[in-house]
Amino acid sequence: MERRLFLTGMLGVAGAAALASLAGSGKAVAGIPGGNGILDELDKPDPTVFEDGEDKAELEQVYHRHWHYGHRRRRRRRVWRRVCRRYWRYGYWHRRCWRERVWIGIWL
Repeated sequence: MERRLFLTGMLGVAGAAALASLAGSGKAVAGIPGGNGILDELDKPDPTVFEDGEDKAELEQVYHRHWHYGHRRRRRRRVWRRVCRRYWRYGYWHRRCWRERVWIGIWL
């Protein structure tokens, strides 16, 4: 399973690199070249937040109860487990291994 995920990820990275090379990066411009964009306004404080001239925000204490978020849910998911058995045949031990699908529980 891990090899399949690795190969799928590598093919995805290769495909993204191929698309990026086809699209070209010369035309892409980050932000607004002339200024006066929303990115320039992020550093300035908002005057409507502190109307009374206070520079300090008020903190509100919140009590989080242990039942506040609800009960923990039990979820299950299926995974592959390797099962091996050995048996005596023709004067010595043989081993057979196979994969079985099993359910595992996950507590959230």
